[in-house]
Amino acid sequence: MAKYYVNLLAVCCSWRSAPPPLRSVPNPSASPYPSLFHFSGNNSKCKFYDPFYNGTYVAQIPDELIDARIFFSNYGWLLMCQDTQLFFFHPFTNQRIDLPSIERHNLEEYGRMCFSTPPTSPNCLVFGILNDYPITSDVTIIHRGESSWTNICYKTNNVRFYTSHGNPVFYKGAFYCLGIDGKLGIFDPNKRGSRCWKIIDKLKLPCDSIQENLLVESNGELISICMGHIGEYVRIFRLNYDYDIRWEDVHNLGDEMIFASRTGSMCLQTHAMGNTIYFPSFDNGGNGLFYSLASHKFHSLGVALPRKDLYNTKRMLHCAWITPTALEVYTEYELRWFLNLPLTMLRGYLIKFVKCTPKHVLSVYFRLIGIVRI
Repeated sequence: MAKYYVNLLAVCCSWRSAPPPLRSVPNPSASPYPSLFHFSGNNSKCKFYDPFYNGTYVAQIPDELIDARIFFSNYGWLLMCQDTQLFFFHPFTNQRIDLPSIERHNLEEYGRMCFSTPPTSPNCLVFGILNDYPITSDVTIIHRGESSWTNICYKTNNVRFYTSHGNPVFYKGAFYCLGIDGKLGIFDPNKRGSRCWKIIDKLKLPCDSIQENLLVESNGELISICMGHIGEYVRIFRLNYDYDIRWEDVHNLGDEMIFASRTGSMCLQTHAMGNTIYFPSFDNGGNGLFYSLASHKFHSLGVALPRKDLYNTKRMLHCAWITPTALEVYTEYELRWFLNLPLTMLRGYLIKFVKCTPKHVLSVYFRLIGIVRI
């Protein structure tokens, strides 16, 4: 429907003066599309903006989330922080998973973090860059079930690497961090020692942007989104691994629609609003703004006239794009980062594991952990 409305606005002046169609905004937990979750940070009211309905749904968050900061969003979960306490929060079920504290006082100011899989997954990794030094990289990582973070300081061999405002991205088994000048820092958790961290310094973006410089995976490719001052330009690049690694211009996203923000970006395939990028920006009427790669301008579903930049618009700060997942109520085991379960509960999960696992796999597993039989 959004596609036809945009086409309608392009017909003539009288048609552009027509008001947008009235549509009820559904509960975001029932929508298959990403919503922009945002809150002021000093009260328990939060809002979900639905870009396909150009409307907002107001909800309540727990009081303990007041003054928390959003680090990253994916799989329907938010990675949040209060002082040195990190935790996952599911805004549709109000469930929470606490992580071990990081003893760093500058975490909220400098931290760039992300996670690899849903936090309820047994192979979830949380990775972050703690400081922004020019010739060293101070990174941290933790696996689900671990009780403390592993902090590592890597020398960058005199290569100056300043991380962009965006977060790292988990891509093909490693964490990719974009520098403000196009360099890539890559942390591979499967490697050991100094080989874990490397910087590809010969990469350079064809544009110079420190306003926005974000990473996102699209159709199996790593995409960089660059925005100039107040949106004076928006450019897209993809990482080309063929022969000589380099950034290449992308002029058409096809059916792909990107939802971009500093707390995580995501792509969605849609026939209605393809070749566009939604940013967490709004005009004075509260209409969400998206950038069209076809027109090279910003548009909204509520205002007919396009704009060439984001001058005199409002940008949401405490926000993240989030896609509703299956609204299952997670078990106590899934909501525990540590595996220190009571013996009776552990026995129940072990019995379930034994019933669902082939005997030859069990024999190898029990031999490894030193158990002869149950």
